Amino acid sequence: MSTDTGDNGDMVKLNVKVPRRLLKELDELAEELNYTNRSEFIREVLRDTTEPILTPGAQEGISEGYADVAAGRTMSISEAKNRLGIDNDSGE
Repeated sequence: MSTDTGDNGDMVKLNVKVPRRLLKELDELAEELNYTNRSEFIREVLRDTTEPILTPGAQEGISEGYADVAAGRTMSISEAKNRLGIDNDSGE
């Protein structure tokens, strides 16, 4: 798996000290996931922890859902089935 953009003009070198055990685990995982080198794997991990995974619309929907729960705007499963016209005895 390659995550290299091919443009090294914006790249900077980052020196990080890690325990040997962690480095071994990183290298094993990078190999298992088919990264061509350690740097590509670490860049991907850093991107995953710094860039939002959800779209803004999805984040908004989740926030609205939490607000609904906090405000008590919830219903039971049987109420939802009734509202959607699903038979409660159908086993679904």
